[in-house]
Amino acid sequence: MLTSNQQANAEPPIICIRHRALRYPRLVRQAAFTALLLPLLTGAVSASPDPETAAAYEPSSPASGTSETHPARDDETKDVPGIEDGLKEVDSGDSTTPADGEQEEDEANLFGKTLDLLHTGISAGVEHSARKVDSFFADDRFYSDTNESYARVSGETTWEAGDGSSSQARVRARIDLPGTRERLRLFMEGGDPESDSSNESSSIPKALDSNDYNIGLEAQLEDTGQWDIRPGAGVKAGLPPDPFLRLRAIRYERFHGWLLRFAAGAAEYLDDGTELQTTLDFDRKIDPQWLFRSSSRVRYRDSKDRIEALQQFSLFQKLSDRKALAYEIGALAHDDPNWNVDTYYAQFRARFRVYKKWLFLEFRPQVAFREEDDYDPTFLFTVRIDTVFGARYR
Repeated sequence: MLTSNQQANAEPPIICIRHRALRYPRLVRQAAFTALLLPLLTGAVSASPDPETAAAYEPSSPASGTSETHPARDDETKDVPGIEDGLKEVDSGDSTTPADGEQEEDEANLFGKTLDLLHTGISAGVEHSARKVDSFFADDRFYSDTNESYARVSGETTWEAGDGSSSQARVRARIDLPGTRERLRLFMEGGDPESDSSNESSSIPKALDSNDYNIGLEAQLEDTGQWDIRPGAGVKAGLPPDPFLRLRAIRYERFHGWLLRFAAGAAEYLDDGTELQTTLDFDRKIDPQWLFRSSSRVRYRDSKDRIEALQQFSLFQKLSDRKALAYEIGALAHDDPNWNVDTYYAQFRARFRVYKKWLFLEFRPQVAFREEDDYDPTFLFTVRIDTVFGARYR
């Protein structure tokens, strides 16, 4: 059964392997996972300086070794040299006339520097566009990657032709702890966009009240090269509580005008067992108003004992600073009992910033073709409201 938010908001990424390889005893699995994560968490905490040291510390980037791998924030893009500035810098060299051989070498170097600056300018533009899209649409990708304190409360109601209405609510919050150089954060997460219809509620307040919330600490490791690695530990605050450990890794790469994002990780719950997921996104800026994205995801959960896959293509259009559109098509598949496409869908998202920088309203008409309905079209309409908190939303 497709939920309207299933495609747009994937959970924080986790690496996926064939679940038939996971049939070793759960106790051994949890012990090994604990032995792996506890040194990482304690190392991240012990690496945090005292307040005086933290005050004197001036980081050059959000994460050590990640300044080339994460989409630039708005203020970071100001520091990216533009093509014209770079050319002026190249032309401001020594004005003396070199010999013929030296002149040819200088011309070759100038051509190489010009190409490098052109590539840097295009790459920075793609990163900036991707970051702006994720920030405006307040998707989980932005929540997963941000190095800032951030919170979002979302509520949505979906009307399905011939099947009434249902509501879902989500909470995502991450708060930097003082004196940790933004390396240790308290997080709270509630509401799964891929929950079964039995977990949906008749209203948004009831959905908020019925959610199971994950609460815990997440660290961000230093000196990890181009990888952003974040171990975490917490508890699902249901009845009974379910403690868990998790590990996430994110990496960005630039490739011929494309921005590639790979995210992977694993979570081990005491009662719910293992959750594994991996995502791979390709972004390309078409022009200042258009961004294309291909998103692939594979996920395994012990609670369902099956692998689920999603492929989605999105085209984002910026109309103004307060309005944006998204055109999306995709397919959902699973391997229970054999690989089969469960749902095809197409949807249109119209999103508006309705009050200052922190209140958003979204309308989403959708048509779904489900296997359970013999792929006959089903029409849905969703209204979503987001309240977002953070430095960039003030």
